[in-house]
Amino acid sequence: MCFSKSQSFINAIILVIGSIYVYPKYRLSIPLIFLALMDLLQGLLYINIENNKSTRFLTTLAWIHICFQPLFVNIFASNFDKDFKYWNVIFFICILFALHNITILKRFDIQNDPDCVKKNKYDDFCSKKPQSYIGKYHLGYKFKTDNTIYPYFDPALFILMVVPSLVTKSRLLGLTWATFIGIIYTIFNNIGEGELSAIWCFSSIIIALPVAFFDKQISKLLF
Repeated sequence: MCFSKSQSFINAIILVIGSIYVYPKYRLSIPLIFLALMDLLQGLLYINIENNKSTRFLTTLAWIHICFQPLFVNIFASNFDKDFKYWNVIFFICILFALHNITILKRFDIQNDPDCVKKNKYDDFCSKKPQSYIGKYHLGYKFKTDNTIYPYFDPALFILMVVPSLVTKSRLLGLTWATFIGIIYTIFNNIGEGELSAIWCFSSIIIALPVAFFDKQISKLLF
């Protein structure tokens, strides 16, 4: 769904239109715009790679986007559960997570932590510099990070995107998202972690957009 330049731009346009359609339900419209930004970034990265231009700046923006993904996933899920006190706590935790993890990228490493140590050949999160590349199936990212990337970033990102909704009326959305992640890891194996991470982009069209369009019907199914 976002495996090419044109598909990425089409996704971005569809998501923006979708965000306008579901407005003023801002807990649905804002995450759709956020997801559209990633598709826009990927489309621009395809162009830079095709023209042999630097991808460093756009790849850095992609890292920042990834860091804030748990926040916007939870904003989206909160539309289906009205315990706003609970969700405000989750939002605060996600914001702290994002701000901390931005500094894991060596470009923003204000703590001056040592460089990361590459764990295997698929480890794109411990590279010499932030850049993007065309992988086996999809565009991929490479990031230069410090040594706090493992084991902290990976499990915490997944936990914050999935677990908060599991104890609310939005639990079915959380289970759907967790299942989708499992399928991605099963189908697309033996590729770089940066490419694997970028493939998640088509969840915006397969999951987020239909859920936003049919939120009233879905709300009736949640308990």
